[in-house]
Amino acid sequence: MARRDSTDPEDAGVYSKWAWSWPANRRILYNRASADINGQPWDPSRKLLWWDGAKWTGLDVPDIAPPSKPGVVGPFIMNPEGTARLFTRNMMRDGPFPVHYEPFESPIANPIAPQVKGNPAARVFKGDMEQFGDAKEFPYAATSYRLTEHFHFWTKHNQVNASLQPEFFVEISEALAKEKGITSGGWVRVWSNRGSVKAKAVVTKRITPLTCDGKLVHIVGIPLHWGFTGVARKGFGPNSLTPYVGDANIETPEYKAFLVDIEPISGPVA
Repeated sequence: MARRDSTDPEDAGVYSKWAWSWPANRRILYNRASADINGQPWDPSRKLLWWDGAKWTGLDVPDIAPPSKPGVVGPFIMNPEGTARLFTRNMMRDGPFPVHYEPFESPIANPIAPQVKGNPAARVFKGDMEQFGDAKEFPYAATSYRLTEHFHFWTKHNQVNASLQPEFFVEISEALAKEKGITSGGWVRVWSNRGSVKAKAVVTKRITPLTCDGKLVHIVGIPLHWGFTGVARKGFGPNSLTPYVGDANIETPEYKAFLVDIEPISGPVA
C-alpha cells in the first residue's frame, strides 16, 4: 500500500502501480467489456484490454481467464450467461427499472429520476418513512465506518486498542469546520431526525466536500466503535442517527448514507 508510482501508460486512468487493488491488483471490474465480441477495443483511442490472438492482455489485469477466447466467455463473469442484465429477472428484487437510486436520505435528488426517493423495493416498516429527514433541515451527508485501531464493538474492551483510539469523535473537513465555527478537538452535537449524539470534532484534510449534481455537499464521518460499556471512554454509536431501511435484496440496513446537522457546543459537556 506504500507504492506511489503514478505512471499511467496511454493515459488510461488505471495507475496500476499506485498502491494495490483487491483482488489481483485489478482496477476495473468486468474490464473485458471494454473490448468488442472479437476482443478488440471498442475505441482504439481509449483501449484497456484486448485479445492478442493467444490471451487477454492490456493496461489492466484481465477480469477473465487470460486464455478464454472471445465469444466463449462473456465479460460479466459473475452472471452464468456472461452478459450484463437490463432487468433483474426473478433472482433479485428491484424497482420498476434498474437505475441508480439515491439513499432515502440524500442531499440531492436522484439525477436520473428526481421523482423517485430511495429504492422502491427496499424494506421500510410502517411509520419509519415518517422519520426520514430532509436536506432542507439536515443539510450534511453522514456516513459510518470502522477505524484501523478497532474491530467493530469488540476491541473497546481491550486496553491497548482503547488507548490507541480512546474517545468517540466525528470527522469533518476544514471547510465545514470553518463554515460552522468548529475547532479541532472541540465538542460538537450531531443530530438527525431520529437522534442526537455529542462527540469531539476531528478537523481533517482526509475528508473534503463533494460536488454532487452541481451542489457542494459536506460530509460528516462517524466511527462506530463506542458505547456505554468497555475500557474506552463512554460514547455514542452512529446508529442513534441512522434511518430504518433494509436493502432491497439482503435487507442490510442503510447505515452508510444519511442526513445530519452539526453545531459546536460551548461550555462543559456532561
